Parts: sequence; C-alpha cells; structure tokens
Amino acid sequence: MKLIQEKRAYIEEYKKLSIFKFMSAAEILHIISESELMLYSDTEKIVNQGDIAQNILVIVNGTVQVTVRQENGKDVYICSIEEGEIVGEAGMFLRVRRTANIVCLDDSVILSIPRTVLMNFIRDNPSTGNKLLLVIIHSLLKKLRGVNQELAFEKMVDVQIDELDNLLAELSDK
Repeated sequence: MKLIQEKRAYIEEYKKLSIFKFMSAAEILHIISESELMLYSDTEKIVNQGDIAQNILVIVNGTVQVTVRQENGKDVYICSIEEGEIVGEAGMFLRVRRTANIVCLDDSVILSIPRTVLMNFIRDNPSTGNKLLLVIIHSLLKKLRGVNQELAFEKMVDVQIDELDNLLAELSDK
C-alpha cells in the first residue's frame, strides 16, 4: 500500500463516484482533504475480516474481491466490487468488526473516509449530507437485495432436495 499525497489529482474521478455525485467540488475537496487516498497493488489485502474500523472505503479505480473466512479456515468468494462502489458502510453506523476480507484484483486506488469526517460533514451540510446518507443506504440495499436473492435460490435448492428425498422415500417403500 502506498499513500497518495496529491489527492486533488483525482478530482475528475471523484466527481464520477456515486458517493460524491451530489456534491460541489469544494465539498468533495473538503472530504478528501481529511481522508486517505491509497494505491494498492494487485492481490494486496485492503481489509482483514475481524478488524475493527470506522471508515468507508470508496473504490476510486480498480476492482476488489470480497471473501469471508469460514471456521475451517477457507475463504469463500462473495463478490467483486468495481470502481465507484463503496464498502465498509457498517463502520459508518456501528463499531463492529469487519465481516469480510477485501483483496485487490488489480492495482486499485482506494479512498478511506473516516466516520468522524462523514458525521461532521453531515452535521455541517445537512442538505448534501442527507443525499450522502441516501447513497450509503442505497449501497446497503443493493447488497441486501443480492443476499436475499441468494437466500431465495438456496431455499429453492432445499425445496428441490426435499422433493427428491420424498420421491426416493416413495420408491424405497415399494
């Protein structure tokens, strides 16, 4: 990981990101001035499952992979997250441990915005702050929808297995 000192050089990229979509250039510069911009290399880990952190990560450039470590020690692929998306939203609202590992799939530029910076911005800029909160909520809802679809698929598979079990039971009774 390499800390990028010249954060303003990415101003055009910031303007394209959903989290900054409703902000003026001055508001964007205010937030990034109090945040860290980092360059991660391909396969470099950004987030460790279990760490406590209260910051949101914005994928400015690149793609990252999300995995969850199982009790048996194996990592299970969850999804890939691309440029423009945010992760770590729970850290905005709660002091909780990170629920997943995040690893770069290619060289990636990541903006880490501390919770305190976001909270102060929302307090000082209520109109834009409300829009910012809506973007964060939307990100969480997209992820929740994905989880719901996956659970529905799993339930459907369980039902199909139950049907197969019933059929096998019928056949074995004869």
